[in-house]
Amino acid sequence: MNEDERRSYIRHPVDVPVQIYPQSHTSTSHVHMSDVGKGGIALRSSMPLNAGILLRIAIPHVHPPFEESCVVCWCQAEGDGFEVGIRFLEPESMFKARMVEQICHIEDYRSQENSKGRQLSAEEAACEWIGKYAADFGLN
Repeated sequence: MNEDERRSYIRHPVDVPVQIYPQSHTSTSHVHMSDVGKGGIALRSSMPLNAGILLRIAIPHVHPPFEESCVVCWCQAEGDGFEVGIRFLEPESMFKARMVEQICHIEDYRSQENSKGRQLSAEEAACEWIGKYAADFGLN
């Protein structure tokens, strides 16, 4: 994969815990989603994953829980772990992943504001975040 193709996986930084597991197995590996882009999602993993293997990815900490099929497109050593690029098998899965990313940004905004002494509800945080950042979301 050339650098331009790899960059299509790197867009909006997030640090969301996710679970990945082979489609034919039930054991899971916990990794962190690092970026969502036009090509797919980049994950940080403690172990290498071979290009071409089919996985299930789950993000159980959002409601409703997110779970989709994907394929590993690339894996590159980075620091003490690996950055892994995955692509969803179904086109609508990317849209779902972008919505999960937006929810995570809103929850992060809510947490930051609450730590400043403002007690925002989820709805209040969503309204404020959308007003401030939604127009630029996904443009990078």
